[in-house]
Amino acid sequence: MRIAHTAVAQFLSTLRELDAGPDAALMHGDRLSAACVRVLLADEATLALSMPGNRWEVLGAAGDTAARLADAEAATGEGPGPDAHTGGAPVRVPDFGSAVAAGRWPLLAHWDRLPESVGSICSIPLRLGAIRVGFLDLVGADRVIREVEAYTDALQVADMIATLLLAAVTPPVNRGWDSTGTALGAWWEQPISAREIHQATGMVAVQLDSTLAVAYARLVGHAFATGRTLSETAGAVVARRLRIPADYDSGSGATEH
Repeated sequence: MRIAHTAVAQFLSTLRELDAGPDAALMHGDRLSAACVRVLLADEATLALSMPGNRWEVLGAAGDTAARLADAEAATGEGPGPDAHTGGAPVRVPDFGSAVAAGRWPLLAHWDRLPESVGSICSIPLRLGAIRVGFLDLVGADRVIREVEAYTDALQVADMIATLLLAAVTPPVNRGWDSTGTALGAWWEQPISAREIHQATGMVAVQLDSTLAVAYARLVGHAFATGRTLSETAGAVVARRLRIPADYDSGSGATEH
């Protein structure tokens, strides 16, 4: 019979191994996602954080399908992950393609860069009490959806991730691992793509003299129109290859060079 919280213990042990091994160069969000894949019965994983202005930022991913799904969810604000965050309860989707085809997430269905084959997803809110941080997407999660023990393990690990993130809002002076094996340090560190999205949103807001919410919506709109990912669009703005003018909606379009 399994000892309670074995999955959490394995998750923390895996994080320590990743912190000391060849994958130590991974961004913190990618490392958390990689640990989820190693410990939980899922093929891929990704983490996304809720930001002010109804925005989302992808903290990390393990697997290309999960990364592309997270990008689509962050851009459209739709999908099992945002639903789990809003509802405060896990969302289990045995067949993601069928759910999209049935019109469950209309904006997501029109996202050109949505992965063609996603399969099953279990999205779990990252929360501690009434505090909601974001969501964990487990992709290729048939057994997590079907088996009680695997589902319980996933919930426990998600709770631990939420605890780590909230505990790191004010990072301790001494980084490393405390006596309980809990990770200490800047787990909120964003991947380059997320930082570029944040920077690009600010640049567009200044260019348009608009709010961050309007600027973010313009970035998403341009990504929709061009079939690019949100991170690719943001990268072009930051590199000053793309400028979205104030009269974008009038038909003049964005300028790019």
